Amino acid sequence: MKKINMNISNDISIEEGYNSFLNNCKARNYSKYTIIFYKNIIHNFSIFYNTDNKLCTIDKQKIDEYGAYIRDKNLSDETASTYIRGLRTILYYLMKNGKLDYFEIKLPKTEEKIKEVYSDQELKLLLKKPDLKKCSFAEYRNWILVNYLFGTGQRLNTVINIKIGDIDFENGIVKLKVTKGKRQTLLPLSSELLHLLKEYLQFRKGKDNDYLFCNSTGQQMSRGCITGAIKSYNKSRGVDRTSIHLFRHTYAKKYLMNGGDVFRLQKLMCHKSIETTKGYLNLNIGDLEQDYDKLNPLDTMAENKKHIKLK
Repeated sequence: MKKINMNISNDISIEEGYNSFLNNCKARNYSKYTIIFYKNIIHNFSIFYNTDNKLCTIDKQKIDEYGAYIRDKNLSDETASTYIRGLRTILYYLMKNGKLDYFEIKLPKTEEKIKEVYSDQELKLLLKKPDLKKCSFAEYRNWILVNYLFGTGQRLNTVINIKIGDIDFENGIVKLKVTKGKRQTLLPLSSELLHLLKEYLQFRKGKDNDYLFCNSTGQQMSRGCITGAIKSYNKSRGVDRTSIHLFRHTYAKKYLMNGGDVFRLQKLMCHKSIETTKGYLNLNIGDLEQDYDKLNPLDTMAENKKHIKLK
């Protein structure tokens, strides 16, 4: 009699396995941007290895070969790690659901880089208020947007979905209905930002159900629209860097440099893991030099000591 084989017997293709994973993402209501991310992950892998091949042909050796293939493309450590991390998520799902034999997938080692931020000089240029008697609504709105992004550190997808009614001016908070973790969140707004938003709404007007940041006809701005608007605005102010996400990095760094703690910052940034937030603790030499004598334990202990003068 033939013995029962405990090994998984599955003749599905890689493409079929991926579609199974994708359907699960849709069933769990993942955002369209997350789904696009995984589509890009499998597309990049398909260039290396045809996804018509059987799923069971993927093993540790094949993943190592893919890792070497990525390295040969001279991609950054971060990009290479992202490709493997995304693929690992897909394959671990298939392993968990009995479609692929288990094997461990290790992420490539990456060098921890200091997060890039806007300089103080760039911020001064970007935060200078335009002349309301001469500027267009678009320029004024872009200035408000820059203040909001720098003053909250919120993600772009969250910001474009904020409605006027989500701002509680009396209590100084904003209700975030669209977040990466799909959890509605209440967060504080600074008194300065609340003042700016009150002024902005005198021009923007609108009802509670209208989007806070709109185009010139009052409609919701798309991701591409805001990205283009900020790029144009920054360039007009003489700032070459135009990344929206850079405002998030800058907010986090400034918060910590001003004495804020990493645990509160985790909540403000809507980070699921404290480890993600800790990445902002990696400061550059200029940050470390700031007020160094005032903070250095040797200097603070020596403040009241008189130095002996040598004749």
